[in-house]
Amino acid sequence: MNKVYHPNIDEVSGTVCLDVINQAWTALYDLSNIFESFLPQLLTYPNPIDPLNGDAAAMYLHKPEEYKKKVQEYVRKYATEEALREQENQGVSSDSESSMSDFSEDEAQDMEL
Repeated sequence: MNKVYHPNIDEVSGTVCLDVINQAWTALYDLSNIFESFLPQLLTYPNPIDPLNGDAAAMYLHKPEEYKKKVQEYVRKYATEEALREQENQGVSSDSESSMSDFSEDEAQDMEL
């Protein structure tokens, strides 16, 4: 729903490069493992060696401060309540389940990192 600037997430399609999904899947994993463990870990600790977004990976490796600013810009632009309201006003459909209002302010700020 929201654009994400991250080395392991394709900005256009939202595809996530997560080895456990693509290569190492076993019956021991379920969706709660993915959403509660693996994705938060990937978002916190990107793997720029296996990127889907080469520009984000290069910036993460070589210009970390610029990378951090770009991520914060994406959060402000695409993942705040204000941005979602603006998208709704412009006619961009929004699924209420993905609304940032479902997150506390601390959780939303953690997503910036």
